[in-house]
Amino acid sequence: MFRALVDDGEVPGLAYGIVDRAGIVHAAGHGVARLDGPRPDAATAFRIASMTKSFTAASVMILVDEGAVRLDDPVSRYVPEFGAVRLPTTDSPQVTVGMLLSMSGGLPTDDPWADRQESMSREEFGRLLTDGVRFVGVPGTGFEYSNLGYAVLGQVIEAASGTPYQEFVDQRLLRPLGMTATGFDASVAAPSGVAMGHSRLDGRWHPEAFSGPGVFSAIGGMFSTVEDLSRWVRWLADAFPARDGVDDGPLRRASRRDMQQVHRAVLPPRPAGNPDDGAMPVTVGYGHGLMIQQDPVWGTVVAHSGGYPGFGSHMRWHPRTGLGVIVLTNARYSTGRVPAAAALRAVLTDLADPQSPEALWPETVRARTAVEGLLRGWDPAVAGDWFADNVDLDLDPAHRRAEIERLIGEVGPLLDPAGPEEVIRSESPAHAVWQVRGARGLLRCEIRLNPQDPPRIQTLDVTRES
Repeated sequence: MFRALVDDGEVPGLAYGIVDRAGIVHAAGHGVARLDGPRPDAATAFRIASMTKSFTAASVMILVDEGAVRLDDPVSRYVPEFGAVRLPTTDSPQVTVGMLLSMSGGLPTDDPWADRQESMSREEFGRLLTDGVRFVGVPGTGFEYSNLGYAVLGQVIEAASGTPYQEFVDQRLLRPLGMTATGFDASVAAPSGVAMGHSRLDGRWHPEAFSGPGVFSAIGGMFSTVEDLSRWVRWLADAFPARDGVDDGPLRRASRRDMQQVHRAVLPPRPAGNPDDGAMPVTVGYGHGLMIQQDPVWGTVVAHSGGYPGFGSHMRWHPRTGLGVIVLTNARYSTGRVPAAAALRAVLTDLADPQSPEALWPETVRARTAVEGLLRGWDPAVAGDWFADNVDLDLDPAHRRAEIERLIGEVGPLLDPAGPEEVIRSESPAHAVWQVRGARGLLRCEIRLNPQDPPRIQTLDVTRES
């Protein structure tokens, strides 16, 4: 799938890798890193473009954890020139740090203008803001992908930390994570060198000159390798599941999980065909520097693409399993997103269970055993021990017992299982759905426990499986 990008002439070269929680499990390169140059591999550095935004977001979250920044702070507290920006309406709220992180600051989508602004100086950036910027929406009310917003966040990091943006990222993220082949210019110490970027014109590939670091580096200026990015993906995915134990940074697991939650929904495009054709769209939202998708089969997938003069990139992973894919190309805006998504689906299909249930509370497991005992012989004392006070109010106990006896009469005497029947669905640790076998059919049982400690059964539904 990845080699086809080179074979079909979409990119001169690429490198990709498949990762799990332990590291890279497969990596390869195709084509050339530079025209008439070597084949790229997992140790070749490419510009990663907007994938840089996840590093910018993580840097902001470090400062939030340390109390130096608050997400509801107006950005003008850190970037005074932004205080002169005229908001779209007189009743608009101030643009906050959190709004810019979640792409809801109301600023317009600005690809590819922003991609050519990387080297802008701090003084030039200040003049850009004081001269005025335009809004396409009221801040905080909708998604609009803004590179300018992330350039402002780079300045928030500098103001709150007293450290230049690139230096902060290097000291607080790259070095602690061992990402030694990642940086903000072509001097990065990548073992297999640095790929050259290209654009296609008149049927030929032409090299693109590198831009140098500046204020807009915070939107997409990083160079990195598949090997280094595997560390980044694994570190972000390692925030799941939430758990006890050592949490030693460089960013708390809770804050890494927060980056990977939807903070602003991305509305799907209006369908060109029949809106009632039954297709299940993938729900998409923006977190902090990352896109979050809710796949109808696999659940949450986290991703981000990058497009820059001469380069394209994509990373995506499945937080529940830690499986992920990274692809880096040296063709302008050719991200490799489609084969990366197909590769992740293939790996998940081979290695993971799409219906893996939630780990149940021990009380949920015991409540299930109690319910099965009640089905085989109703004991008011057991029911009284397990049912929350709403259960008998929601359905008269005599009626509930009579209905269960009727269902057992339909499916025949309940059989003694060889072991616990598998939970077929669980939406949370307090919820379980399973089957109980009768001589002539199946009963479907569903319980949900309440938030008391210890918890008790708040809903019990028993129906016959058709």
